[in-house]
Amino acid sequence: MRVFVILVLCGAMAWRPGFGFLLGWSAAYAFAQLAELLALRRFLAAPDPATTVGFNLATDLLMATVFGWMAIPLWQIGTPAAAAAATLLISGSILTALMGAEGCFTAFATAVTPHLAYLFILPYAGGAADDPVSPYFLIGAGLLSLVLAMVFTWSQRAMQAERSARLAAEAQTAAKSAFVAMVSHELRTPINALLNGADALARQVGSDPGATRLIADAGSMMKTLLNDLLDFSKIEAGRMGVEQVDYDLRSVVRDSVLLWRNEARAKGIKLEFRGGKSLPVWVRGDPMRLRQILNNLLSNAIKFTADGRVTLSVALLDRPEGRFMDLQVVDTGPGLTPGQIDRLFSAYDQLGDGTARAFGGTGLGLAISRDLARLMGGTLTAESRPGEGARFILALPVPEGTAPVSVDLTRLPTVAIKGESPLILVVDDHDINRRMMRAMLEAFGARVETADDAEAALKAAEARGFDAILMDLRMPGVDGLEATRRLRASSLNGQTPVIAVSGAVLPEDREACERAGMNGLIRKPVVPEELYAALFGDPAA
Repeated sequence: MRVFVILVLCGAMAWRPGFGFLLGWSAAYAFAQLAELLALRRFLAAPDPATTVGFNLATDLLMATVFGWMAIPLWQIGTPAAAAAATLLISGSILTALMGAEGCFTAFATAVTPHLAYLFILPYAGGAADDPVSPYFLIGAGLLSLVLAMVFTWSQRAMQAERSARLAAEAQTAAKSAFVAMVSHELRTPINALLNGADALARQVGSDPGATRLIADAGSMMKTLLNDLLDFSKIEAGRMGVEQVDYDLRSVVRDSVLLWRNEARAKGIKLEFRGGKSLPVWVRGDPMRLRQILNNLLSNAIKFTADGRVTLSVALLDRPEGRFMDLQVVDTGPGLTPGQIDRLFSAYDQLGDGTARAFGGTGLGLAISRDLARLMGGTLTAESRPGEGARFILALPVPEGTAPVSVDLTRLPTVAIKGESPLILVVDDHDINRRMMRAMLEAFGARVETADDAEAALKAAEARGFDAILMDLRMPGVDGLEATRRLRASSLNGQTPVIAVSGAVLPEDREACERAGMNGLIRKPVVPEELYAALFGDPAA
């Protein structure tokens, strides 16, 4: 603003006779502006900014002194318009100082004192000491100073109240997030017990499959609601992050479709997948968060479609900022009104009480999905017309990834588990992977327990001993490496063989597994022969 004022004044007046002082004033102002810029940079770069405040205040004082000086030669011109211009210049500078101080008295006093001094000096500097109106001018300047002090006090109180309210809101958000995290941690144990207990009952001869399925479904629903609340609290507190790793995009999208195909079939809906062959295999991004968004979109589409079909289509788009994946989920449900679309991504909003009663849920899924898409550099939008179904469009950057370096799995160590019906713990955050590993291991005659994250695995390992643990490397929160390090520090499963399971097996991954205390490593997708060899040794030997 100051630079703009100087440019306007010089451009309009400096060339006129009697206004040559503007050029010297501009040069002095440029020096003061550079000094203030240097002070600001030092302040921002200093390890302890408080040590540079004195220099900043000195440059503020210099700036105000140089800028306000121009009022004196303007006043000395002697015309009413010139006197008014000088007064306006001082008044505008005082208002600027009031806004820039932001409630800090020291900063305000430093910036406004030279301008008030100039205001009282003006009548005498212009030779108007004998003017009969000068005393009234000085009285007006005094009253202005009084009003200015009152306005500053009011603004200071308002800003302090706003800061206190903001700090209180941030503290409340942090407390809420901590509470949700604590509740989540405490509830995971009984929920996992429900799921594992239902699974154990289902395998018992003579058990009621309907009852065990009811327990398992209820536990899964509770777990989904809990995960939504925890994710939303992390996003709200600004603690949600996304990772950048190389992953198999085709597998992530295909697995999500396979996960929901049975659900759609049970409801009499056809689930179609188009464009999968055009997808690149290896891209860079966050596969876990992409899978979370896909599951939310497919779950909602199937939930709100009574008959017809749900179609997931994928295409690649070249944009100036890079390559993007355009993923669309289209259903033949009742559609949405414009008002419903406006509320669609609002947290806890389920488009009416009837939606919550009929379909359940927290109303957080789409809000979380949109925020995750933004964190990954993309967007999630919706289009619909009443009675014509809904279309959800996910656009995400998919930069080229690197395929994992081939590792000779025949050289990996084995744990050679002995005995009949060994008890093995499978730790993986994806349900399909857990079910697949269970089927393979039970075919080998093993008993299987599962955990969907490292925290649940550590809880299970505290309760009983296992013959082996299959540990996914990449999981939300605590990863497989850290979970293994914690296991090695425990007493019950401190010596239990741990086999890493990973989709990207690089040489450095293997070294990291060995340093963490793991006994072996197998690559996803898991081949039964490799799994058997890693756990029980080569059957031919």
